[in-house]
Amino acid sequence: MARKRVGNKRERIIAAAARLFGEKGYHDTTTAEIAESAGVAAGTIYIYFSSKEELLVAVFEEFLGRHMERLREGVEAEPGPEKKLKRLLSLGLQLMQDNPDSARIFLSQLRQSTKMITTVAKRSSRAYKDIIESILDEGVSSGLCRNVNVPAVASMLFGAWQTTVLEWVADGCSYDLTGHTEELTQFVLYGVCQESEGGGV
Repeated sequence: MARKRVGNKRERIIAAAARLFGEKGYHDTTTAEIAESAGVAAGTIYIYFSSKEELLVAVFEEFLGRHMERLREGVEAEPGPEKKLKRLLSLGLQLMQDNPDSARIFLSQLRQSTKMITTVAKRSSRAYKDIIESILDEGVSSGLCRNVNVPAVASMLFGAWQTTVLEWVADGCSYDLTGHTEELTQFVLYGVCQESEGGGV
């Protein structure tokens, strides 16, 4: 059933594609279904996009363009690395919770996508990890964090965040994802093992 026609045709096509790709998967969604949902003729899609793959790239780019700056601004507004880290994780989880279709695409469809799509995904991952690395660098400089391999730790943290979101998606997005913010923050800042009296764990 066609959706209410809101916004220009390109915007409606991208919004419809994001919803259907999230619900059905990229490969199981046809351009005809996207056109019907967007309220446009089937051939209209190819006026704006040369292929379904290019449309998927546009879905990613639209999502990144709208939200990555929000993450940066939210982090920069916080005083100190500990609050910045918590804010980043909170905003990242909230972003996925508010956009479950995009979360499904990012975390379930990327592994089946082509090189062009994967390149976009890597760019989004890189942008998020750049923010993490800047926070960790500040944490090391301030003495909050040990002198760790910042890129490696940033990748581990990003992986933990991805897994948290993936499990939420696998469970049908049925619970409050942002409820994991505190655990993720504590995991990064303090780990899970207590230091022994001799200095070991």
